[in-house]
Amino acid sequence: MHTASDLHGREYSVVESGSVGWRAEQPHGFDALPYLWLLHRGPERSWPAFRWDGHHTAASWEHLESSLELLLDSWMEQLPVQVPGDWASFVVGCARDWPRHLRVGYSQDRGRLSLMVDHRTTADTPGLEEAMRERGWQVCEGGWWRAEFADEDPAAARSAARLLVADVRGRGSVCPDELVAWEVTVNDHGRLWLPGIGMPVN
Repeated sequence: MHTASDLHGREYSVVESGSVGWRAEQPHGFDALPYLWLLHRGPERSWPAFRWDGHHTAASWEHLESSLELLLDSWMEQLPVQVPGDWASFVVGCARDWPRHLRVGYSQDRGRLSLMVDHRTTADTPGLEEAMRERGWQVCEGGWWRAEFADEDPAAARSAARLLVADVRGRGSVCPDELVAWEVTVNDHGRLWLPGIGMPVN
């Protein structure tokens, strides 16, 4: 048996300190976090004063892919129960390909994970379309490449995570620490933390 305050304190300590999930000797440790996302709603003054510098960087590309798969899988399983009907998303940027960015989202209404990457300022060079499709992008509309994965597909989260990692590596990134996530949100309502995202968060 555990008292609620003791359990909460231990969980907070793990997430806040990053004692799980980011060290090189724990290459797949994000699955040991007590939770992969935390949403607080209500007036801003009631949000907890967590520092949560705890968005720790994955130790490798494989580690990042694993962390993203866990996170996206948890969204598909838990969001319909926790916040029925709401969507969730975040944006990823690469230091070596700034300011072009990639948007990751899950829509319950559509039952799909979706990824979009901005190509409006990218020159149309020979072989570009083939390279994008080889990474896993499906269609280009209005200068944005898009890929979607139905949530009834058991491989949806893995496919989306693999595509994100393939894309940022294809744009020249050499390690997850060169990435940054921002606009982390659930339906633009409340404050969302993603301790298991595996990359720096602004």
